[in-house]
Amino acid sequence: MALDPHRLVARSLSRSWRQRPARMAAAIAAGIGGVLLTTAMLLISASVLDAIKGASISGVRDEVVAVEARAPGGMTRDVVDRTERETGVKGSRALVISTRAATGESDSTDPVIVFGVDDALGGLTDERLAEQIGRTELAADQVFLSADWAEDHDLGEGDTVRVTSPQGVQRWKVAGLLDGQVANRGAMVIAPLPTVATAFDRGTHSDVLLLDPGQRDRAEVVAAAERAVDGAADVKRPDELLSGYSKTFRTSLTILGMFAAIAVLTAAVVLFLTWRLALDDARNTLARLRLLGVRTRHLMAGSAMVMVPLLLGTYVIGAALGVWVGSLLGSFTRQITDLTQQAVTPGLPWQWPAAGAFVAAVVMFAAAWLSGVRRFTRITPIEAVTGRDQVSMTPGGVRRPLIAGLVSLAVGVALVALGREMVTSTSLVFLFLGAALLSVVLPVLAGALLRGGEPGPVRLAVGRQLQLGWKRNAALSITFTVAVVTSVAMAGTASSIKDEVAGSVQRWTQGELYVQAAEVGQNLQNEKFPLALEQELRKVDGVEAVTSFTYASIGLDGRKVQVWNWGESDIDRTTDLEVVEGEKDFVTKLDTDEIVISTNYARTQDLGVGDTMELPLPTGHREVKVAAVLEDSASDGGMIVAGTRLYRELTAAQGVYEYYVGVKDGADQAQVKAALEKKLADRYPRAEVLTRTEMRDAFAGITARLVSSFEAFAWVMFILAVLVGGATLASGLAERQRALALLRLAGATRKTVTRQLVGESLIVAGCAWIVALPVGCLAIPGMLDAQAGQSGLLPGITVPLLLSVASLPLVVVCMLLALAVAGPRRANPPLRALLAQE
Repeated sequence: MALDPHRLVARSLSRSWRQRPARMAAAIAAGIGGVLLTTAMLLISASVLDAIKGASISGVRDEVVAVEARAPGGMTRDVVDRTERETGVKGSRALVISTRAATGESDSTDPVIVFGVDDALGGLTDERLAEQIGRTELAADQVFLSADWAEDHDLGEGDTVRVTSPQGVQRWKVAGLLDGQVANRGAMVIAPLPTVATAFDRGTHSDVLLLDPGQRDRAEVVAAAERAVDGAADVKRPDELLSGYSKTFRTSLTILGMFAAIAVLTAAVVLFLTWRLALDDARNTLARLRLLGVRTRHLMAGSAMVMVPLLLGTYVIGAALGVWVGSLLGSFTRQITDLTQQAVTPGLPWQWPAAGAFVAAVVMFAAAWLSGVRRFTRITPIEAVTGRDQVSMTPGGVRRPLIAGLVSLAVGVALVALGREMVTSTSLVFLFLGAALLSVVLPVLAGALLRGGEPGPVRLAVGRQLQLGWKRNAALSITFTVAVVTSVAMAGTASSIKDEVAGSVQRWTQGELYVQAAEVGQNLQNEKFPLALEQELRKVDGVEAVTSFTYASIGLDGRKVQVWNWGESDIDRTTDLEVVEGEKDFVTKLDTDEIVISTNYARTQDLGVGDTMELPLPTGHREVKVAAVLEDSASDGGMIVAGTRLYRELTAAQGVYEYYVGVKDGADQAQVKAALEKKLADRYPRAEVLTRTEMRDAFAGITARLVSSFEAFAWVMFILAVLVGGATLASGLAERQRALALLRLAGATRKTVTRQLVGESLIVAGCAWIVALPVGCLAIPGMLDAQAGQSGLLPGITVPLLLSVASLPLVVVCMLLALAVAGPRRANPPLRALLAQE
């Protein structure tokens, strides 16, 4: 019999909610929506980071010491030999190449990482992988593939895989298939080191050196290796190879992180408010049980018996939908990983996002449950039964949250006005807090104003309900406020960055035509033209000027930084570079110990003209001086410009990413473009020739696709607000059936009641918008400043006018839609029906 009170509470609570299902509709809808949003956002973030982390070979034993070159040209043979000599360990050398592979007769290609390895690799891998590699000795034209990737591409042993390289398409035979993904989610090719070196013009340089300490102390081997490489490489664990790319394209990742945090917090608030309201709706039932002698522990255990299954059910549905939605947004993940230029392949690591959503849901559920039960125990049961514990919030009660909200908002505005780096971003906390508080109290103040003077019956009823139902209105108002603030702030942040990048692209796209080795945004770092192609392009009829442009990435402070290089010829004809500090014609004057940096790199690294820094080379390191600062925002996180001699030394290669082409006056641009395409067609099947407009549109399209994804995420939260709004309104109308029926009994028509409900909804929507729009605009500088700490970008502020204007009508439409779904007519049953239920 010990469980009887618990069962009594559970059965009573279940019966109460079954009779009025709208009570649970809000909690279930919010639970599913909140978990969905949290899971989807965490899944997208995890997919990007997991793809970059999973690029390296995963089968190398943990005790092995990995030496990864910092310079794009790798490490020279002298550096590798010196490292082996000073550590006393004979190592395994490897090349890591990003490129594309095709199978069968199809022309479509997929990004892959090519690992050029020597015979010693097998002895450094785990037993499973070592056994597979040891069974087959690779010939010069043979490769290993991952069995999973090969199966997806209809490949088997003996088939041919075509790999793109500067020497043309390489046709390699599949000698064996390795179980598991091995590296890069299976998108990898393992080939003999000499074969890869020849195909990709790498000479005797190496990207990675793996050292097996054996019986020696690993720490001693690490220390000896760090001394031997002399700044040319990083010494790390095998699972940290290519880890520097996790910090590449910081703008996208930082904004994605901010958005994920906002999404999780929004979902958490919605979960808390709606589950707490679900318990508040059961106040009368639980109070009657307390009159019968049920104690607090019985209330907690009994309510948990009902609510925990509901929580688990909503979590399972929400998490499943979240994984599905996150997988549908895989194109966004693919865009970010493509832009790393390293051919990393994203997977679908759903486990951690699902676990994170579960933790967030449980924490908010526990907070709502414990606070709700605690509140019941502090109220006299008879008062809860009669409803006397529910009182209107009076102007006196509004005073404190109103003052707190205004003060918080004022602090946020002051921080925005200061405009200092890393100070403006702190305004977000105060702005969001102020918006939340004001969105709660403004409807109450509006209700007090409506009840002033000699109001009519509708105004009186609307004003009373805005004051009496402030808790339920708070859930709705906060949800809409956060949705509008987030939408406006994210759209403004995205537009500001997009406009800034477009200005940078315009400065270095002054030529008429652009010859690229592959499509913009899909061209991997190792897909290059030979330097000799420049002279061939000059011979095409109508060509007046040709400027080469190429770039690579070097390792600095644990992350990858882009290094750009423009050829010296015709640079003034094809570009209009803006130098903010230093000499304008730096391209033709840079020496091997001088560099130019972009404004965003100067900002993040606190550098200026005359400052020095250490630059890694394949042979070691060199101190270089900053000769100028270039205005540019197209490089995420900032970039370095090197002169041609220094750049060739860094990369140990002659490849060119693209050529800027100037067309002679009077020449037909279309004919020149066609002639260039004809020259490239046979040797470079992925090459493209773009006009100036096409080139700018291509970069604008990449940026637009990325930022539009962020904007889409903001509208996902807005949709969540509509769903929660509909469920909350339905729950509120169900609770007000008795009051509305009494109003009908007093002579009010259905039309009058409908007008009252519409008026309440519109006032809540209007108050939310009045707070959210200015706060959303004020949050734009804070969000820009927050991402500037990583990317260095501090663009001018662009306010999304269209969204700002459309936000109020959208909020109103959403509120009316939610009200229509809630069904006000169903909330007006005859009074005799309600008395019969009692």
